[in-house]
Amino acid sequence: MRLTTVILIVSLLQVSAATFGQHITLNQKNISLKAALREITRQSGYGFYYDGKVIGDDQKVDIKLSNSEFDEALNSVLSGLGLTYKIDGKIVAIKKEKSFLDKVIDALKAIDISGRVVDETGNPLAGAAVSIVKVDGKIEDFDPVKYKGRTAAAITNANGEFLIKNVDEGSIVIISYTGYKEFRAKAVKDMGVINMVINAENLEEVQVRVNTGYQSISSERSAGSIAKPDLNIMKNRSGTMNVIQRLDGLVPGLTINNAPNATGPTILFRGLTSINGNKNPLFVVNGIPMDDISSLNPNDIEDVTVLKDATAASIWGARAANGVVVIVTKKGRNSEKVTIDYDAFMNFQGKPQIDYFPVLSSTEFIQTARDLFDPVTNPWATVSTPTAGGRALVAPHEMILYNQSRGLITKEQADAQLAVLAGQNNVQEIKDLWYRNAGLMNHSLSVSGGGNKYSFYGSGAYTNTLNSTPGSKNDNYGLNLRQDFRFNDRFQAYLITDLRNNTISSKNTVSPDNRFLPYVMFKNADGTNAGMPWMYRTDALRQGYESKSLISLDYNPLNEVDYGNTKTNNFYGRLTSGLTVKLLKGLRYEGVYGYARGNNKSTNLLDEKNFSVRNELVSFTVAPTTAGGLPTYYLPSSGGKYTVGNINQRNWTVRNQFIYDNSWKDEKHQLTLLAGQEAQENFNSSITSVVRGYNSQLLSYTPIDYALLFKTTTLNNSVPPAGVVYYGAPVMPSSTTSSFLPPDQYSETEQTVRFTSYYANGGYTYNKKYTVNASWRIDQSNLFGRDKSAQNKPVWSAGASWGLGKENLMANISWLDRLVLRTSYGISGNSPDPGSAASFDVLSKTTNGFAVNLNALNISTPGNKKLSWETTKTTNIGIDFAVLKNRISGSIDLYNKNTENLIGFTPVNPFTGYANITGNIGNMNNKGVELSLKTVNLQLNDFRWSTLFNFAYNKNKLTKYNTLLAGRVPSTAIDILSQTYLEGYSAFSLFAYQFAGLDNLGDPQIRLKDGTITKSPTAAKIEDLKYMGTYQPIWSGGFTNVFDYKGFSLALNMIYNLGHVMRKDVNFNYVNTRLIPFDGSFTLGNINEEFARRWKVPGDEAFTNVPSYVTSNAINSSRRNTDYYTRADINVLDASYVKLRDASLAYSLPKSVLSKLKVSNLTLRTQLSNVMLWKANKAGIDPEFQNAFGLNGGTRTAPFNQHTFTVGAHLTF
Repeated sequence: MRLTTVILIVSLLQVSAATFGQHITLNQKNISLKAALREITRQSGYGFYYDGKVIGDDQKVDIKLSNSEFDEALNSVLSGLGLTYKIDGKIVAIKKEKSFLDKVIDALKAIDISGRVVDETGNPLAGAAVSIVKVDGKIEDFDPVKYKGRTAAAITNANGEFLIKNVDEGSIVIISYTGYKEFRAKAVKDMGVINMVINAENLEEVQVRVNTGYQSISSERSAGSIAKPDLNIMKNRSGTMNVIQRLDGLVPGLTINNAPNATGPTILFRGLTSINGNKNPLFVVNGIPMDDISSLNPNDIEDVTVLKDATAASIWGARAANGVVVIVTKKGRNSEKVTIDYDAFMNFQGKPQIDYFPVLSSTEFIQTARDLFDPVTNPWATVSTPTAGGRALVAPHEMILYNQSRGLITKEQADAQLAVLAGQNNVQEIKDLWYRNAGLMNHSLSVSGGGNKYSFYGSGAYTNTLNSTPGSKNDNYGLNLRQDFRFNDRFQAYLITDLRNNTISSKNTVSPDNRFLPYVMFKNADGTNAGMPWMYRTDALRQGYESKSLISLDYNPLNEVDYGNTKTNNFYGRLTSGLTVKLLKGLRYEGVYGYARGNNKSTNLLDEKNFSVRNELVSFTVAPTTAGGLPTYYLPSSGGKYTVGNINQRNWTVRNQFIYDNSWKDEKHQLTLLAGQEAQENFNSSITSVVRGYNSQLLSYTPIDYALLFKTTTLNNSVPPAGVVYYGAPVMPSSTTSSFLPPDQYSETEQTVRFTSYYANGGYTYNKKYTVNASWRIDQSNLFGRDKSAQNKPVWSAGASWGLGKENLMANISWLDRLVLRTSYGISGNSPDPGSAASFDVLSKTTNGFAVNLNALNISTPGNKKLSWETTKTTNIGIDFAVLKNRISGSIDLYNKNTENLIGFTPVNPFTGYANITGNIGNMNNKGVELSLKTVNLQLNDFRWSTLFNFAYNKNKLTKYNTLLAGRVPSTAIDILSQTYLEGYSAFSLFAYQFAGLDNLGDPQIRLKDGTITKSPTAAKIEDLKYMGTYQPIWSGGFTNVFDYKGFSLALNMIYNLGHVMRKDVNFNYVNTRLIPFDGSFTLGNINEEFARRWKVPGDEAFTNVPSYVTSNAINSSRRNTDYYTRADINVLDASYVKLRDASLAYSLPKSVLSKLKVSNLTLRTQLSNVMLWKANKAGIDPEFQNAFGLNGGTRTAPFNQHTFTVGAHLTF
């Protein structure tokens, strides 16, 4: 760490300076000044810039120089000639020295001018050349910057802004940018926003660069399907630091939605191409693949390229089937003055919407509990008998009802006590006690600059995430430094250092919502914290256990907050270096080396007062055998439980490649060839240890006598199950007759994934109209089988494009600016997940090493020498167009993706000792259409309205799925209802029963395929089910409108997902021994509000579809099937929605104000996120937060980051 710090400090202190090491020798008399300067140029490499009238052809000088320094030689040559000079990089500007009077006059006439240069869509044009021309046509010298072969007074910065001081009033400003018409205007103080107009006659000069991670080429020379999101919109999307979330709605074919049966978002490009493999795209940062880009600072991003088809992505081989997102971070520019940028924002999210769930009110709940209470079917003796772990949960309302039925209280007393519960509502108390206003604060500071030989970009960022849980902290720190070295015209190198550190801490809290019992309060009337021991067992049981163990089993949720904590520290360091060597004309060598290390350390401390620690101790306590004796504790009776986890990561990548890039005959022929080799290794290790009896003050713990715990006398010395089991007579057995201690005292795992690859890529363009591309790659990995057919399996692609708009036959179509036709075909792949499959057996430690008293390993994943990666063959046809002077531009793509060798479980000969291994079991197809449209709807002097529209359609189908191999052969209707993958249908298909109402007993009925109506529990067959659709969106996209007026910019970003379905959340419990299957969770207890509308008496079937409730399981299973309602078609809803993802307003201060503040730019912005929602369903469900597939109906999750407000600012010096 110290060495890294030293390297960073030394790197940051490097500065750019002109190289004065050249020595000049020249001895001439009566030589022309111009000839002398030419000779100095030859010896030093410095060029000279001057007006022809400043130095005449007949001006002679005498020179006597011998091994003189450059600056000494220059002073000697110009001495006494009334000339002055200034050096900028390798350019020396010479001009006539002004007289005192001239200087006074110029100062009185001079003004400072500033402006902002943008393209036709309002995006800033960085690097535009700004020149100042006098009325008489002479170019003034204002510290000229050498840029792309031109000398200009200034170049625009990353925001398209420029500032030039001391300009003569009446001068002319000339702005030029490749591919755009030259802009000319009279110099005034505030030039305002300057909209550059594309030069339609030379449109091919506007080259959008495409970065594949291996090379950067013009989009005009690629036949692939490539998306370039609008970085200006992405940059202004404050409120989140997640790069992927900022891309939402900006890339056609990109779908971000909450995954079914998962907690995080699913990111899909062009549909699903894997079942058990990785479904996310490959992320590449500065040419190096990364598994996670969540810590990447969006302010450091310079370019994002999305590679979608095989021609674009196949260069990445067996990891590119899901698409590739290539990110390039910012770097300094040569000959650029130091620029400082500061960006900050605060995001206010409020508290989560915990009352989002449709449940009963306290009054409704108590009334329902009264109606269904049945002490005959559910007698007190059964309810109060403890199960495993001494649990016997009886809720407060049940205790009142049982006390009444047992004669302990009168009906009037019970009614009064229940009335008190019915009048209590805990929602507001939950909000106040368990949640706080969430928010996000970010500060980013960057410094960039450079000279002729060296440039740099450095940034630091701090993000504080304040989630809604009180007592939690989340701080993220980041440092990034890129240095570029230009040793000479042949050798260039760069070094990128990226350091990230994230610290997270939280207390031992719970997260209740309105699904918890609605009447239970967390505070007593006197303000003290309320105890809730009933959540685990009755008072009688608890008091009995306490008297035998002398350990309190009271449970108080608010007290528990301070009895435990979790801390995590995640450090990640990444070093990327590159070297470019120009070998011959057009031929260069590029080498890249990337190295990354990460460490994640997490600790969890449960204090000895913590309920789970006390509860576990009682399970390993034996009551005293004599009166007045003390209990025997088989676990430490003091100290807490301390868990430590360490995850270490080490990755490296080495790449060597040669690139030939050349053109000839006035660029009529353009050829690019690339060939290279790459090797990569990812190593991960994890160590977890658990100790008990931990003292955080002494940093010590009490060892456990595992031999003493390992008692087998009760069961005749039989081998115990996994873990350590005490078979004595514990006070409160954790299972039926014994107590179980997990074997978690120490665990260690290691995982290594290696890739070695060889690849080639080529592109040829003729006459700037006809382009062909081809690529080839072969990957070898320990994730694949050892068989040659699996290891030597190449991927390849070929594509072609035709610039139809440049043909002579299109020349007379004045409104057509660009028309390109593209087509491609190729193969890409998707590797198995590490640990799920490999060429060799994957070993893990046995679950129960204690059973044999030896350390042992188990083959957790048998090797498969023929295992191959999933292969995706993609055909793509596309059109790129621009019309009406580029006012309307866009692209259309049609694709067909066939994925083969889907990875799943394959049965093997049982004599191998295994039922199945990981193998290839199926095929899948995705077809789709994508549209990207950019328009300038209105363009006035001070007002501009532009639109960005993205649309994607995807149709997915599982064309082959060997369910026998997958172990999922559907034979009944319930098999189909519980499967997400079925041959002949889309992935995530959803089926349902055809509901036919209730009968006169309140039992649900269905309609069979032949029209028969039945309620028989076993009547439904596979053919009687109805296909409802898929719960993955079929249509998706984004719609953005940007309104610019002077310094104001308003952006409205909408996203939409359409055409999919979801199950409605319904009440799923219509029979039980008791009303609620409550297990002590703070998100269970209450029931769906529709239960109040259930069938109660004959005739109710005329106005309700909610089944009746019965207390007998026998009646329910023999007479009816409530799945006919919970999984019925009437409870499948349209999941389509449109959401205003964010609305942002930015204001850039005018240059007149900025000049007084001595800053280049100051932009203030505010943003509202997720403030408007249109949804197709009428059930009040936000489809973005719905587990759409739940077997007993969908499941809502509490919405987060909705209706948020953000304020921020960006400052440039």
